[in-house]
Amino acid sequence: MSYSQYSGNPYQSGPAQESGYGTSNPYGAPEQHELQQISPGQNPYGSPQSANVLSQQDFLQRVSHVRNEIRSLTADVQRIAGLHHDALVGSDDTAQRRLDDLVASTQLKNTGIRDQIKSLKSDVERTTDGSAPMKKRQFEALNGDFKKELQNYLQEEQQYRERYRDQIARQYRIVNPEASEDEVRQAADADWGNEGVFQTALRTNRSGQASAVLGNVRARHNELLRIEQSITELAGIFQDLDTLVIQQEAIVERAEEQTEQANQHLQEGNKQVDVGITHARRTRKLKWWCALVVFLICLAIGLGVGLGVYFSNKAKNTATNATQ
Repeated sequence: MSYSQYSGNPYQSGPAQESGYGTSNPYGAPEQHELQQISPGQNPYGSPQSANVLSQQDFLQRVSHVRNEIRSLTADVQRIAGLHHDALVGSDDTAQRRLDDLVASTQLKNTGIRDQIKSLKSDVERTTDGSAPMKKRQFEALNGDFKKELQNYLQEEQQYRERYRDQIARQYRIVNPEASEDEVRQAADADWGNEGVFQTALRTNRSGQASAVLGNVRARHNELLRIEQSITELAGIFQDLDTLVIQQEAIVERAEEQTEQANQHLQEGNKQVDVGITHARRTRKLKWWCALVVFLICLAIGLGVGLGVYFSNKAKNTATNATQ
């Protein structure tokens, strides 16, 4: 069966692009002649997010779709539990065929949900704007809900396996009433698909009833193998989800480390800015002092020249008056 058999693919539509900082111009303020400090957490470049990151709305829509799939899985597990009972007590193969079909479609659904959660996890990793915390919370809640439902399904399959083994043991006791507990346990664990095992058990009782019972046990052995395979697949998916959580925690830790490093760099940069501001103010004060000194020098020169001309003219006038 292919993945497309259980539901439509919610990922056909291309992801929408998110804008990291909107359309406002951070440089539209009046010109400042002093250096400006950068607050921790502020992006000084205003670069937009990658085009393949889902918008918050698209992300929530996909989360909603996966939640609907998980609710559908819950209903399937309940139906499987009922068919388990019917298959154990039924005398025909109708319940068993319905059970096999439902288990196969449910396994496909499990795989599909897992793949969708992986896709959402990848989107969380690529998100760098303010929606990242929300996406992370949604991802963790969704992953936890799916793991919880998988755990319920796994427990149901394990209980069904034990009931099946008990049924095989009871049927073996019908064929061999004198069998010990160890022999019964070995019979429950035996590979009844093997012709040698079947013939060996048949030698102990060659009645028609024994042959029919052992034939039934042999036929049901395939179902026991199917149960084991289902449990293995569920355990594999469960392990994948645990890995997703571990990887996500590592990503968060790296993000926190990067944020801390960025804040440290910003603090160091702000210290340099403070030093630059202090130097700029000192330079400006020095310029004012230099201008004042130049002004005073020019004033002194002007006064000196003016006074010299004044006293020179006065001396000339005095000499002229004396000769007259």
